[in-house]
Parts: sequence; structure tokens; C-alpha cells
Amino acid sequence: MSNIFRYLFLLVMPVLIASCASFSEIHFDVLKPAVYSVPPDIKSVVLVNNSIDFPDTAVNIIKVDEEIVNIDTSKVRDYPAVVLKIAGEALNSRMFFDTVYVDTLKYKELSKGKILEELKPYQIDSLCRKYGVDAIVSLDAYKYTNNVSIVTLDFEEFFSTFDASAINYWRIYKCADHSVMKMHLQKDTIFWDSSGTSLNTSVRHLPDFGKATDEIGSYLAYKFVDYLAPHWEDVSRRLYTNGNMNFQNAAEWISRNNWQEAEKIWNFIYKNGSAKAKVRAALNLAVSFERDGDIDNAVKWGYNAYKSLLNRSNASALNLYVMKYYNELTVRKREKRKLVEQLGDI
Repeated sequence: MSNIFRYLFLLVMPVLIASCASFSEIHFDVLKPAVYSVPPDIKSVVLVNNSIDFPDTAVNIIKVDEEIVNIDTSKVRDYPAVVLKIAGEALNSRMFFDTVYVDTLKYKELSKGKILEELKPYQIDSLCRKYGVDAIVSLDAYKYTNNVSIVTLDFEEFFSTFDASAINYWRIYKCADHSVMKMHLQKDTIFWDSSGTSLNTSVRHLPDFGKATDEIGSYLAYKFVDYLAPHWEDVSRRLYTNGNMNFQNAAEWISRNNWQEAEKIWNFIYKNGSAKAKVRAALNLAVSFERDGDIDNAVKWGYNAYKSLLNRSNASALNLYVMKYYNELTVRKREKRKLVEQLGDI
């Protein structure tokens, strides 16, 4: 499996939240592991459509004050094609697998087989030979629904909501022995709302059924790629920049992107400062190590901040933040072990 992921953190220079605030807020990217650890011998995959077009007698529903006024029974889009296209593009952009293909054929017909029937061994063998891959990622079943609800309010106003829901069922087949490596069920809903002085104006800013179906399909496709491959995620951290001259001097070094000099000052504060200053200095050191990818030292300094609290039962803003951040760091330490499992040494 390609080992090109690196701990490159994107620093956004601290910006003071308010002139009287004791801390600034910085953002950087952290690498999050995939939910499922794909075996390291799986270096290439092909995405295929092995789903049946479900009977969509009530796919698109419109209600006004709970009374159904219209049911559109026609299909809106080729939902599986949208899902596979987005998933293929996202997997390619992650560069987690060496090669990603998207097959455009349908392998299950309405008149044949059951809805959740697996790919047959000869189909698996044919696909693996055709694309020269190690595994098949198959959308084996799906369902989507679109619900528009319009409620009449007082003063001749209408309030409209749109819920687009979908369920995707995936299987991952291993080419070497035609076995099912993993099964995964997804389901989610996305929402819109709008209002107006008439029925028509109240739905003017809602998407049409086709766009909504594409939106929920694309969303689930991206989430499925997170299930298979590591991804970058933006995090926000506090950096204490006020309180005494030492914190301000350290902030000056940070403005020059010299974290090493700032760390020296925070270490001094931790050894010689007041109880509150110790906690803040330890938090800053934890952030500095975290953004540099040194999770072990980040956890160490997060714990130093935690144990420096004089009264851990005190529900002050600082105490709550220390406990929240320390928990996040311990989660990141577990995630790093999972990343090593998925990517090798990073």
C-alpha cells in the first residue's frame, strides 16, 4: 500500500479572538485513520455496481400539512453511477491505493437473483482478471428517498423542509480467494429548509429531486472513502498568548514561526510560574508537539496540564478545556497506532 502520507501540518498563524482574551486559536491538519484497516496486500481495487434498481413506487414524496398531494414514481438519476464516480475520484485523490478503477457495467438484473446476493465467483474472477486488481469494492444494494413537507403557518406563511435519505450496502471481495473481506452498511440523511408567502415561494430555494439524490449519494460516497482510507482533518487548538510578559514573548516567537524558541519560554514558565501559568504553558507545549506530529510528547504535556490543576472538580473554563484536550490527545495516540497499521511508519 502506498506510503506517501506524511505528518505535514498546515499552520495558520494565531489570531487573537478578542483583545482581552488570554489565548489565540490556531488551526492545523491532522491525519485521521480509516475506520477499516484494509490488509496491506490490497494495493489496487475496482469499484463495481452489483445492485438492483429497487422498486421506487414512493421515492419522491410531497406533503402539505401532512396530506400527500403528489408522489413522483419515476427515477431521478442513476444513483449507483453517481456514488461510484464520486467514490472513485475521492479514492484516487487520497492516493492510498496504487490503482483505483471504476467499472461502468451492471452485474445484477431486477429479474435475476436476490437484492443482497453476492457477486458470483466467475464474476469476481472475470473482474479481477480484467483490471488486474487485488480486490473488488462492490455497491451491492442501495435505497434512497426524498421527502418534502410544507407546513402552513400563521400570517399566510409556509415553511418547507426537504429530507434526502439513502442507504448503501457495500461488500469488499478479495481476488486471491474470492472471499468477502468486509461488509459495510451506510445510512444517513441531509436536510434543507425554506419559507415563503405561498407554496411555490416556500420551496423556491430547495433542491430538485435529482440534485438532492446526487447530494446524498455523493455525501455517502465521501463517507465511505473515509471508511477505507486515511484522511486529513482540520482541528482547532488554543494557544495561550497573554497573562504575563513571558507568554507575550513566546507569542512573538510564534509570529516569526519559531516554535523552538517559544517552547523554551513555555518550559521556563512551567518550572517557575504560578499554578495557572503552569497549566497554560503545559497546554501550549502539548499543542506545539501535536502540530509537529510528536503525539507521545503531546500526550505527556497534556497530562502535565491535567495533573497541574489544583482542583479537578472545579468546572472552570480552563479545567474543562484541559480535560477535553487531554482526552482528544489520548484518542490521537490510539489513532496513530492505527495509522501505522494502515500506512507503515509515518
